[in-house]
Formats: sequence, structure tokens, C-alpha cells
Amino acid sequence: MSAEARSGAGHGLLLVRRSPAAVTRWLRQGLVAATVAPLGAWTGVTVAERAARSAAPYDVGLEVLAARPVPRRGRPAIGLFDLGGRAVVTLQPRGLRHRQHWVVWQPRTGVVQTPSLPRLGLPMLLSAARAGSTARAEDVAGVLRSGEGEPLDVLLTLLGMLHLPGEDLLVRGDSAGASDIEPAARGVAAFDRLVADEARHRAEWEAAWGGRPPGDRELR
Repeated sequence: MSAEARSGAGHGLLLVRRSPAAVTRWLRQGLVAATVAPLGAWTGVTVAERAARSAAPYDVGLEVLAARPVPRRGRPAIGLFDLGGRAVVTLQPRGLRHRQHWVVWQPRTGVVQTPSLPRLGLPMLLSAARAGSTARAEDVAGVLRSGEGEPLDVLLTLLGMLHLPGEDLLVRGDSAGASDIEPAARGVAAFDRLVADEARHRAEWEAAWGGRPPGDRELR
């Protein structure tokens, strides 16, 4: 697919510490058509289409990719996304427990507070990128504090400062050795059924009891 066609899918990059073959198997179990490319020690992933294959409200490809948990063996995983006019950087660190960390940057503002999301600390990010000896936390913090530029500009600056690969995937949605991966239709259908069942259960409970069910939470 041409770079011009890919530009309509938006800008996002997920870097995973697994082989392209392993990442491909993982993506087939997901909800998004994706493009995968070998990037040295990393495997890069971006969306191949703007929309996810799942039904609304889980139908925005970049949002679904950004929020999807990466298996333990694929972590640390670093994400850089242009979401809703904001630059979003995510980290899923090593370890048995999965907890994704976030930092969100907004034009003319810099970093914005996200109380519902675990905050991504710069030492953790530098360590995951293995850039601790070549990038200074103060320099990265300076980029994030500034409100200058557009989200893609900030993401590209951070990518360079952290000495991470994947610029072509982030900008054009393509890269040397890239291949497109389709999610399994059966898995997408099962997810949609689960979401519909949860919504129906919630509506029935609210109609009967006037409130949300105990322990109710939205699927992520």
C-alpha cells in the first residue's frame, strides 16, 4: 500500500521486544489491521487502517493499539501516538504485573495531567529505551514541558532523543521489510459479543436497581 494511502490511518508506533513472527501471532488475536516491521532489537507496529475491526466505541484503530496490553515476553513495549491532537507516549514495563504508564502532551500547554492514568516517569522511559547513557532526562523533560510544535513533531523529537527506530512507520506507516497483518474475524466477533452482552447486562441492572452493577467497569 502506498505511503499516501497509509497517511489516512493516522500516526502511531508501538515498539515491542519480540520477533516479528511472535508479534504477528499476537496481532492476529487483536482487533486492528496492522503493519509490522523488523527494527533491530525491536519489532515496530502501526495501524494499517484508521478504524479497528471491532464495533464502536472500540473502533478507533490507534486508540485500540495504544491501550492493548503487550504480553510479558514482549515487554518493555514503548508506544508513541498522535491521539486526538495530542502526543501520547506509553510504556509497558517488564515484570509479571501489567501496568501501563502514560504521558500526554498538548500543543501550547505541554504535559497535561491524567489522574486516571499511571504517570510515566522519565527515568523509567530512558531505561526501557536503553538510552540512559546517551539521553538526559532533563532534555526530554524540556521537550515535554514546551508547548511548541505539533504532536507528530514532538513524537519524532522524542524518538530521536531516545535513539529508537521506527520513524518511517510513525510518519508513513511503512518501512523496509514491513508486512500487513489482519486480525482473526472470529476473535473480533467474540469481542463484539462480549461488549454487547456487558452493555445489555448493565442496562438491565440500571433499569431494575437505578445504578451501575457492583464492580462494573468498561472493557479496555
